[in-house]
Amino acid sequence: MIVLLHHLLSTLASPLVALGFFLHSRFTRHKREHLGEHFGAMPQTPAGKETLWLHALSLGEVVSAGPVLKEIRALRPETRLVVSVTTDSGYEGAKQHLPMADLVVFHPLDCWPFTQRALDTIQPDVFVLTDTGFWPGLLAQLKQRGVPALLFNGRISRRSLRRYKMLGGLARSLLGFFDQLCMQDAQGQAAAIALGADPERVRVLGDPKYDAVTRLSEDGRTELRDKLKIRPNVPVIVAGSTHAGEEEIVLSAYRSLKVRDADLVLILAPRRKERVAEVASLLVERNVPFTLRSRIGEDAALNEDVILVDTLGELASLYSIASVAFVGNSLLPPGGGHSLIEPLSYAVPTLHGPFIENIRHVAGPLKEAGLAYPVETPGEMQETLQTLLWNRDDGQRAERALALMKEYQGASRRMAELILKLLAPPNA
Repeated sequence: MIVLLHHLLSTLASPLVALGFFLHSRFTRHKREHLGEHFGAMPQTPAGKETLWLHALSLGEVVSAGPVLKEIRALRPETRLVVSVTTDSGYEGAKQHLPMADLVVFHPLDCWPFTQRALDTIQPDVFVLTDTGFWPGLLAQLKQRGVPALLFNGRISRRSLRRYKMLGGLARSLLGFFDQLCMQDAQGQAAAIALGADPERVRVLGDPKYDAVTRLSEDGRTELRDKLKIRPNVPVIVAGSTHAGEEEIVLSAYRSLKVRDADLVLILAPRRKERVAEVASLLVERNVPFTLRSRIGEDAALNEDVILVDTLGELASLYSIASVAFVGNSLLPPGGGHSLIEPLSYAVPTLHGPFIENIRHVAGPLKEAGLAYPVETPGEMQETLQTLLWNRDDGQRAERALALMKEYQGASRRMAELILKLLAPPNA
């Protein structure tokens, strides 16, 4: 009944939804080139090939999906790989990081006419959803067509669990659309079962971000420093994926530390590119010299204190030259946290705030290994940064980081094997 009601309401609303999206595209110039894909008008592809449709919401999910698709391409090269995304950064990231994909599109809006049209064109044999952005209309249609649906890299935070419980039977129905729920950790597994998922269909595969890491070589790191005009021995703080309110705290700590070492450089990378102008205004207001990453030329020297990152896809490599890092969306509520795995791969000591519901499964082991440092106040941030900048144990830290990375890798391989079991047997 709930599914029928969703289909009915979404069908009635689809003309207004289409009009709203069209006007938004016309006046903001966003998604204009791929507008039709949101309404289910997907590019035609050759019929008759077994097809995996994987949905990755945004850039983070795209990166997580990369190793899985790479495994599948190697093991089953004839399979057509279709990737859908929701955000512009996800689309750009998929084009850059998923060269094995046969088709990258924007996910259709979850209205019955749009999803029906997309399914008729793509004709998937398996659908994989990364993370936990549920699409009830599409999931119901997949079930009706007999197409297996898998959740990959699933996570249900304590806060999300409380919200889902308020939905009662609807949450159980949503989870029931999946043939397999593959969760990051035991907490997510327990949460899914508590919401009514069949325990036989819930398993822990781990976090694929451990498999997605690609490290710059020593020469690559030296070249990156040269490009950024940062001398070899100059200490660098990288504050990555910051959200509103966090830049002020990081900047305050940095300016205090700058008194001790005038060469200290801060690389500031807001989570969303749209916030670069806002952060630039803050730096101007605080009278802090800065340069945009995109404007660092081949010849000009770096004369500013701060590099403000206004490019996409560089943060992971920027961690490679960090003396110490901070990962944002963690200092202020509600937060949730962003990935700590990229700085971990370079054994960079990394700070984060107390609001880390989404990354607690990573932060805990890192703290125990002496690789992650929780801070709650501006004073704690400054004190911890000072300690880590000028009291290093790089050799031992690198060994611990390498051991931890190896221990937690393998989720992507396990997911690829599960998907291949559901696809048709390879052609003779």
